[in-house]
Amino acid sequence: MQFRIQDRRGILLLIRVVLVFSLIIVVKSPDTFSEERDMMNERSNLGYAGLPIESFSINGKTFSFYRLKPVVKTVMSSPRQPVPNLTPSTTILSKGNLSADILSAFLLKNNPALNPYYALRLATVYKEEASDEGINPDVAFSQMCLETGFLKFGGDVSPSQNNFCGLGVTGGGVQGISFADMRSGVRAHIQHLKAYASHGKLTNPLVDQRFNYVKRGSAINVDELKGKWATDINYDKKIISLLKKLYASATL
Repeated sequence: MQFRIQDRRGILLLIRVVLVFSLIIVVKSPDTFSEERDMMNERSNLGYAGLPIESFSINGKTFSFYRLKPVVKTVMSSPRQPVPNLTPSTTILSKGNLSADILSAFLLKNNPALNPYYALRLATVYKEEASDEGINPDVAFSQMCLETGFLKFGGDVSPSQNNFCGLGVTGGGVQGISFADMRSGVRAHIQHLKAYASHGKLTNPLVDQRFNYVKRGSAINVDELKGKWATDINYDKKIISLLKKLYASATL
């Protein structure tokens, strides 16, 4: 009997060791990262989206981790929901109609070399930040595509600046403002649009260094941005053209 009890204890100990070892393998697998790693990926332009897994205990110790769903599968292979034939709104302070996967798909279509994880992460952050401030994310995303050349850049701004709308760029090699991470850069863009489109207070902390230089409420619609956001007399037409193409791609 003594031998059997010890034998059972040994088996239980072996099972615990196997479970812990299995947990380590799961946590270290390519599609699984901790929340801290998720934040690091955002900074390195990988853009995974964390999905929480329920915690569980082994021998009195609690384990919890985040399993990450590879976004590329969603972008490249998941069927999109059909989108009705909608007319895009050019009112800056309004709701958009398109989902983050449609925005990212449009971006990837025009820049196939872009990391799909990063494209979807960027689209998601634009949706989130625009929603917080009441800005039309479709307009903001189209403007970002214009300002960065679909994230190909090539002008005075470099990708590492996280400057998605040319803030502080005056030409002649002036690079403009740099932001610590993606969200800060997107937030500054959204806040600058809100400065032009309304007199309302900001929901999130101010990060747009040029917010107070804007005449509040001076550009309610996209066509009023020409001569203000940029000196290009066709600036509004270029944004609206991209906006229409974005909506056309959503119905295909």
